[in-house]
Amino acid sequence: MTTAAQTQSADPKGASMPSADEMLRRMADLYPEPEWLAGARRRAWDAYHRSPMPSRVTHLWRYTEPEAFCPASLMPPAVPAEADQPRSFPSVLEEALAADALGAGIYVREGLVWKTALDTEYAEAGVIVADLHEAAATHSELIAKHMGSLVGSDFGKYEALGNAVWSGGLFIHIPRGTKGTKPMHVVTSQPRTTPFGSGRLLVIVEPEAELTLIDEYGDGTADGTDPVQANRIVEIVIGQGARVRYIPVQNWNRATTSYFTQRAHVARGAELETVLVAVGAGMSKADCGAALADEGAQSYIFGLAIGDRDQHYDHRTVHEHRSGHTQSDIKFKVALRDTANSAYTGLIRIDEKAAFCEAYQENRNLILSPGARAETIPELEILNNEVHCSHGATVGRVDDREVFYLQSRGLDRAAAVRLIVSGFVGPILDRVPEVARDRLRDVVMHRLEGN
Repeated sequence: MTTAAQTQSADPKGASMPSADEMLRRMADLYPEPEWLAGARRRAWDAYHRSPMPSRVTHLWRYTEPEAFCPASLMPPAVPAEADQPRSFPSVLEEALAADALGAGIYVREGLVWKTALDTEYAEAGVIVADLHEAAATHSELIAKHMGSLVGSDFGKYEALGNAVWSGGLFIHIPRGTKGTKPMHVVTSQPRTTPFGSGRLLVIVEPEAELTLIDEYGDGTADGTDPVQANRIVEIVIGQGARVRYIPVQNWNRATTSYFTQRAHVARGAELETVLVAVGAGMSKADCGAALADEGAQSYIFGLAIGDRDQHYDHRTVHEHRSGHTQSDIKFKVALRDTANSAYTGLIRIDEKAAFCEAYQENRNLILSPGARAETIPELEILNNEVHCSHGATVGRVDDREVFYLQSRGLDRAAAVRLIVSGFVGPILDRVPEVARDRLRDVVMHRLEGN
């Protein structure tokens, strides 16, 4: 009898896949890691091969082809030739750091934490920003406890893959009581040296601490049209009474197929605000959520997906109320033009013993072209009667009455529509930290205006 660790196999696309031994050897050549991490990779690799391909019959895959996320190649990224030369930030970070607008700037490139900058406030507080491979050795007990605790190899087939082969890893640790006044900004570059890139982010925010984190993927303008696949896992552990604002920005270029999974654990009296902005990738599937683990935990998700041409978005948000007296709210907006399409699934789950919870969910879809299409699937799993819950969803076009009213005030039709669309996306973009807000607003409006 043979196992996945002993033999090569083929993925559903027919591409040859390395054995676990070969895959781990390749990773070890680039990233010396402790034995516990190598063992975790091996178990995840076996789980990936054991897991069946997700079925289109299941509701979470009804609108997206599962095989699109199978890797075409699993060779580790090549270290850039200039890795030993002086390293620089991309302009978006360089300018913000020069303006003293960031508490930290972090650039992740081709599986390497390429360059970091930490201001005095964070450094003196003992904040850690480190390559996850290195942190797995220097902070082994802390990393081993939390990495994979929220998104493990049993989460799903492609989460198992991400747990097995991640290379661009980042660790952020905010000590107890630390309250930085400026946001951190992570930029992960567009993969260039490999057709498949897998990375992960582990954030641990200790009790009574605060963090604002912009987590940006790609810049939407990288050269090259070769197909690229990106697999990302984000885990955020939020201690008692802590406050976190997390802003993931998906701006990969159009040749990218993106698979993104994020989960947070929110402790007693803690609060998480997630502002999800998606404007890039040709095909994107994202699953974002939080577990409200103790009384007083709160989670709020504000989402915005902008699609044009033939972009395909598949978003899922999840709020799990595991304890009573917890609160959540989701406001997710989608705007589509040309033949872009979107599927949004929102789940609110309240456990049997989680009484006196409040949970709300709203999904609004704005269709700007006859060929665009949006699907919305609200889900409620409420196992306790002592709750306040509501949900709503709309799919519609620009209201001609609103256009007429604005035209009667002197605007032409194009300007009237632009103003209405700006009002639709504005409340979400207003929640993005100022250091990135105007730039993202320009990207969104250019997309919606067909530029």
